[in-house]
Amino acid sequence: MWLPITAMVVAPGLAWIWALLHWNRNQRPQFRFLLRLFFGGSLCGLLALLLNHLVEKYTRFWPGAPTDFGFLGVEWSLSRSGFWLLVGANEEFAKLITLLLLSYVLGRLRNPAEGMVQAGVVALGFATIENAFYLDQYGPAVLITRTIITLPAHAFMSMPMGYLLGKSALHLYREDGVVPDRYREMWWVLGAWLAACLLHGTYDLWLSLNREGLAYAQIGGMALLSLWLLRRSQHEVPPLLTSSPA
Repeated sequence: MWLPITAMVVAPGLAWIWALLHWNRNQRPQFRFLLRLFFGGSLCGLLALLLNHLVEKYTRFWPGAPTDFGFLGVEWSLSRSGFWLLVGANEEFAKLITLLLLSYVLGRLRNPAEGMVQAGVVALGFATIENAFYLDQYGPAVLITRTIITLPAHAFMSMPMGYLLGKSALHLYREDGVVPDRYREMWWVLGAWLAACLLHGTYDLWLSLNREGLAYAQIGGMALLSLWLLRRSQHEVPPLLTSSPA
């Protein structure tokens, strides 16, 4: 029984990875490494779950929190602002940690094109473990919607983060004899996380306001942004993924 359920959860994420790689034809990726990133992204979902639980337990930034506040003449609930500010930040932080540990510090991420593909794979792994929780709560029907909407949304939220991580790595692992400014490269890493937080948080905000149309429009906008960055990154530096160790 568990095998068909596992396939039902994992197959959509793998299908989107295939679509991502088909989209980025200029690289010939190593699938074993990408599978490690995919399952690492699934495990990082547990870290995000822990961080979100701590927010709910120790703050009032959670759905249903009773405290409201006024800002610019508008009444905001802490639950709504917390949903926007913290959930996206926690989840993108978990993805960032996975990329740093499994790829960046090991020298497996060396340019923006690689960074975008790897960030997309980690995000799809993350969204896959989310699908497992939603399947348990709401049944198989929810997987259809999440496969079409939520999986690519997670990928497009994180691919710009991968682009900026790749910009950092491009300077950090340069081979022209110039010593990189490691502090400057860490600012690239911070900027990568903040960019993903902004995209994720804005998407969550539209959903919290019941503005699904704006959320779907943002997915389309993020897809176009990711495509533009991917094309730009492929002209900036030749892909190095083909020469990376297995």
